[in-house]
Amino acid sequence: MFCTVADIEHFLQIAVPGAKLDAANRAITEATAAIQNYCHQALEAVVGETIILDCIGGTKIFLPELPVTGVASVTEDGDLLVVDDDYKLGEHGILHRIGGTWKEGIQIIEIEYSHGYAVIPDDIISIATRAASRAYQAGLRAEEMSGISGVTALSLGDFSVSFGGEGAGEGVLGASAAPLLLKSEREQLNKYRV
Repeated sequence: MFCTVADIEHFLQIAVPGAKLDAANRAITEATAAIQNYCHQALEAVVGETIILDCIGGTKIFLPELPVTGVASVTEDGDLLVVDDDYKLGEHGILHRIGGTWKEGIQIIEIEYSHGYAVIPDDIISIATRAASRAYQAGLRAEEMSGISGVTALSLGDFSVSFGGEGAGEGVLGASAAPLLLKSEREQLNKYRV
């Protein structure tokens, strides 16, 4: 998870009651998933993942998760390759073939490698905190309005209900299923996107 309940509490300047911890944790899970889906990668550190790739040949293979923190082994069409003799890891997760080209084929390259951030960058934590806070608040609002979308105000004396346009603002969540990540947040995340 890219943020904590304590981050939500600090951001909103509230204490999340014990009865609402599940709701806050679900909001964090949703925010983390939205960031991972937008970036097309896990971002959190993964050690020793094995992947099998198709290859179109050439001298470069682009590994699917960044940043790459290490390559343990590379097997090409059943042959175990030797680092620095047969391949070398370059910048930006590019695996370079030394002295030749990668063989072409379907499911022909097997790579065991490690990737992701051991410590999640502050900007990702900040975006996750804001998105999770919005999702948490939307849940509270939906509960307060008994799940009826579009309610903007309630009164008690001489009972009154006001309805407004659901989803008028980009950060609004509710039955309209507005995006969890704002445009400005997606722009910030573009540097992590693959």
